[in-house]
Amino acid sequence: TGTSQSLFFMHDLSPGSAFFLPHGARVYARLQHFIRNQYWNRGYDEVVSPNIFNSDLFKISGHYQKYEKDMFWIQSQSGEEFGLKPMNCPGHCLMFRNKNRSHRDLPMRLADFGVRSSSASCREYQIHFF
Repeated sequence: TGTSQSLFFMHDLSPGSAFFLPHGARVYARLQHFIRNQYWNRGYDEVVSPNIFNSDLFKISGHYQKYEKDMFWIQSQSGEEFGLKPMNCPGHCLMFRNKNRSHRDLPMRLADFGVRSSSASCREYQIHFF
């Protein structure tokens, strides 16, 4: 339906990713606006997290062991391994850990429109509770 209405198209050179055309981008923006209003009304705060992390973060969180084969990896010239995030939770854990917190700070309700990448996923919206 989206392709026949010229809202978006897909391409083999970027598997699992939509190219939103002008009308599709407007629909996408309206949906984001609607969702933002919904989570603001429900006490969520929007955050933006990076798309790439050192593999150590995924090893600490357990995501490396579970999702390594489904993730996209980049090797730096110095030999460090970095991965494109397949989900938002490891980055949100770093946000939570960024400062000392008390039990009074909980629950934290974070919402992130960030792009997530894996061989099994596409652009999605994800929220987290802490």
